[in-house]
Amino acid sequence: MKESTLQTLITAKTLFEQAQRDCAMGDRHKATAGLIVLQDAVELVFYAVLVEKGVDEVTAVEKLDFDQMIGSLGKAGIKVPKSGTLKAMNKLRVTAKHYGQVMEPMTVQGHMNAAKFAVDAVLIAAVGRPLREVFLTELITPGEPRAHLETAALCLSQGRYMECLLAIRRAFFLVFEKDYCIYSYCDIPSNAPPRGVLSLLRGGYKAPYWTRNAEWIRENVKTPMDYIQLDHDRWRMEAVECGINTQGLANIQRLTPQVIRLQNNGEWLVQYPASYLANCANHENAAMCLDLTIEAIRRAQEHSKAARTVRTDRPFDMPTAYVGQPLFERPDTQSRQIVVLSESHQYKVHDFLDGFQPGKKFYYIHCNAPNEPYAWGYIEQREGAFLEDGPETA
Repeated sequence: MKESTLQTLITAKTLFEQAQRDCAMGDRHKATAGLIVLQDAVELVFYAVLVEKGVDEVTAVEKLDFDQMIGSLGKAGIKVPKSGTLKAMNKLRVTAKHYGQVMEPMTVQGHMNAAKFAVDAVLIAAVGRPLREVFLTELITPGEPRAHLETAALCLSQGRYMECLLAIRRAFFLVFEKDYCIYSYCDIPSNAPPRGVLSLLRGGYKAPYWTRNAEWIRENVKTPMDYIQLDHDRWRMEAVECGINTQGLANIQRLTPQVIRLQNNGEWLVQYPASYLANCANHENAAMCLDLTIEAIRRAQEHSKAARTVRTDRPFDMPTAYVGQPLFERPDTQSRQIVVLSESHQYKVHDFLDGFQPGKKFYYIHCNAPNEPYAWGYIEQREGAFLEDGPETA
């Protein structure tokens, strides 16, 4: 589904929900207002489907009147059921809006039922789902965060606001807060040597460095939520880079219950104020937090997708020309030797660079042999013996 189609359908869905509330009141004036909103919602759905089918590329869809939209949908292969009733509804809407005529609730309810049936039939034919199953979560990359957001959207539509807010915060934690969770450092002493890129696999690497050790955790973590230790400067900088409003992130954190998962696939732990259920678990907060979270995650994922890196994930056996050559700590043949390369070593190249000594060139690699730890360092380039590690980009 095109993003423009999805955005239009979400607006139409919001109008439908408003119209349903007005039409269910049994009040003539509310029903009249509901009819006007209902017709606008149906027209938006038809417009979205014409855009989805590419009709807007050859026809000025925005200039079509309601009857012409129905005709254009037919030409595009989308049959509109109850089209006669919908055209009658459009005429009543003109009478109500431009001449102030008040409608009877029963008449409006009949048009509501016909509109819902027609819209769902059109959307199933065009995009494979009814309007109630169209969510902004489709803008999110498939995965666990999206699954939680889809659960939140379902709970919102069913009035289960606390469950909705919990699901929203779970998605938020996975995308934004998880990398600040220092639980995995509970067994790392403060004087442990740096682990380099291997620390990324441990998680919590975005938390302030002084919090990432067992001693600090033992003294300062009083509840499970204290395992989340934000580096506020980094938090703000990354939000700005992604084009995310930092106040929006703060609103999500304030208005949703705190959650944390200490291990992958572990139990979700929750904390919220005693007055939260009475004061915050409502439709307004749930709807706003869902929209804010979807938009924030969408922007974060788009920023991540824009990154391009050189692939260095293929291991190579050590070439004969380099067997017996030392791996240096620095690009300098006078620096400390880390290991002597053997036939059993495999390597991955990261950089090609000039060294400190004039005329000498080096490769920055990491290598390992069976039953030996990884070693990182520099080897001097041998004339005619070039190391390659794949030119692909991803």
